Amino acid sequence: MSRLLHQMESRIGRAARSYKCARSGQVALTFALVAMPVLFASAAAIDYGRRNAAKAQLDAALDGAVLAVMSQKTNTISTTNLQNMEAQFRTEAAKVPGVTVTSFTPGSPVNGASSLSLTANYTATVKTTLSSMMKIMTMNIGGSSSSTRNLFQYINFYLLLDNSPSMGLAATDADVNNMKIATGGCAFACHQHTFDSKGNVTGDNQNDNYHIAQKNNIKLRIQVLRDAVSALVDQANSSMSLSQQFQMEMWTFNDSTTQTRLQAMTPTLGQIKSAASNIDIAYAYYNQTDNQTDFERAIAKMNSTIPASGTGATSTSPIRFLFFVTDGVEDTGGSVTNQSAGFQFQSNRFIGPFSPSTCNLLKNNNVRIGIIYTQYLPIYDNDFYNSYVRPYEANIGPALKACASDGLYFPVASGGDITAALLQLFSTAVASVRLSN
Repeated sequence: MSRLLHQMESRIGRAARSYKCARSGQVALTFALVAMPVLFASAAAIDYGRRNAAKAQLDAALDGAVLAVMSQKTNTISTTNLQNMEAQFRTEAAKVPGVTVTSFTPGSPVNGASSLSLTANYTATVKTTLSSMMKIMTMNIGGSSSSTRNLFQYINFYLLLDNSPSMGLAATDADVNNMKIATGGCAFACHQHTFDSKGNVTGDNQNDNYHIAQKNNIKLRIQVLRDAVSALVDQANSSMSLSQQFQMEMWTFNDSTTQTRLQAMTPTLGQIKSAASNIDIAYAYYNQTDNQTDFERAIAKMNSTIPASGTGATSTSPIRFLFFVTDGVEDTGGSVTNQSAGFQFQSNRFIGPFSPSTCNLLKNNNVRIGIIYTQYLPIYDNDFYNSYVRPYEANIGPALKACASDGLYFPVASGGDITAALLQLFSTAVASVRLSN
């Protein structure tokens, strides 16, 4: 091409020099004939530039139309979606001067096991200007666009919340200090019954540490847990890409007799928020059995309650998560799988760390387990703690972490933010589904 232009420039130069000396009109005619290819080439270049500019605008319009469909909060693409995509493209194309769309072809949406794909193509013509002198009235253009995204996942969340008496720990370091001052040295708000002379329960002990905390406006971990569940519902509602994409069920547990389903599985997450007001610490059994944190029975109940996890592609086959909030110390009167890991206290009481093997059945059913470890408060001035908890306190967190699915373990120290940890667990859980699908 450069050689041709060089030759044309040389010819034009010679013709121009000859024109200066020539006396005949024939020379002018020759110059005009030589210059015409250059003029035509210039006209073609201008129109080709207009064609490229029009194509860039149409390509952008097509990308926008495809992305508008793919951003819809749905896992399916309807005929109406495709019609709207074409209408949007043609509306934008009509704004480009000299362009006539000759065809628009949407591809058939492709629903994979975990992804959704869509393509579209167009052809069009661009009216020429100077090139029309050479009988070239239009130039053809065409383009295509495609997009693929992960399917939005339907997820069911099961909340298993430890409400054993140890969750009556004052919530922050300041609250712990105030609680010790108010009770004469105890940081736990034990909630106790009153009894008659025969040992029958007659009501609440209004002078117990639980009521002392309330009277002194001391916040407890159990109250923070209520707030955290409420914040979780708010975040879940604001994060949904599909109608009723997330559903929740909520349980509290302490010992084997008081696993309580506060709210059955529901797509109306406001019901979870309302039920959160019923989260409260269990009574500390005075002069009764003191086995009050029974992981074995609580997890067994979850095994029988939570179905195997699905693909997440439909609401009838949701991915399932268990969110487990606990201080990690098992205190039970039943048999346990990790008998040698803790201590047998008397004949009917075992105290020890959580057994990770308890989680295997859920994991084998592809149920993903997220754990918030509200770290057990060391009480080194307490003989019972020093004898029966301190020897294995370094194993409490690692045992819970071994139960949790990868990346879904969040420890919260005394005075830490349980709400922030629960929200981070939710975000991480949802992100893990997107990445793996």
